[in-house]
Amino acid sequence: MSRQFTRDFLIEVAKGNIAGHAIVHKFGRNPSVGTSYVPLTIGGLYNTPQVAGATTLRVKAGNANDTAAGTGAREITMIGLDETGAEVTEAVATAGASASSATSATFMRLYRAYVSASGTYATASAGSHAADIVIENGAGGTDWMTIDATDFPRSQSEVAVYTVPINKTGYVMSLSVFTDSTRTTNILFFKREAILQTAVPYDGMRLQLQFQIGGGQGVLKPRSPITINGPGDVGFMAKVEASTAEVAADFEILVVDD
Repeated sequence: MSRQFTRDFLIEVAKGNIAGHAIVHKFGRNPSVGTSYVPLTIGGLYNTPQVAGATTLRVKAGNANDTAAGTGAREITMIGLDETGAEVTEAVATAGASASSATSATFMRLYRAYVSASGTYATASAGSHAADIVIENGAGGTDWMTIDATDFPRSQSEVAVYTVPINKTGYVMSLSVFTDSTRTTNILFFKREAILQTAVPYDGMRLQLQFQIGGGQGVLKPRSPITINGPGDVGFMAKVEASTAEVAADFEILVVDD
């Protein structure tokens, strides 16, 4: 293994002690993967508009307790890329049964969202939000992401996709996938670079790895990391040969300033 990817080096990166380097851990699942390929996210959502499609975002109308003074989620933080390919982060106050105010930033990608303020001190029996938190475009009508509350509130998006920001390079260091189906599950790991292109010809969305598993887990730690030049998308899609399955994936990326 190259010296710069030793465990000691990566621990120092995680501590924030190596300038221009960061580790991004992405994980996600889709509880209802069918016989057509879908992203491994809750609801199969990962919107990828072109530059002109960048939009403000808001929290969709939901449970009355998920409001700025409620017992559930009071604030949601969203992280993604704007139309220049730069990373943007913005927090919005929830509004319960009404939609929240829209973000001031515009988003071309949204790859993470989480509950950043709650009216409940969470425990094993009481979570940080009352119901699913759905993020939609600022004008409404198009869902972008769901923070799941099924069984127990997660307070965190589950998105096995990432978009490397502009002027950065990503190195995928490890990947794992899981399916609860004994039927053959086909899992694809793609990358698509140059996402700011606005006219043909466009760069291709290229397969990097393919897994086929029938129940259980598959793990891969490439001897040479998979490289993604930012701004570029990278992530998982899956389908099963029949019926439906829950499929989950996990990967880590070392992101380095160019």
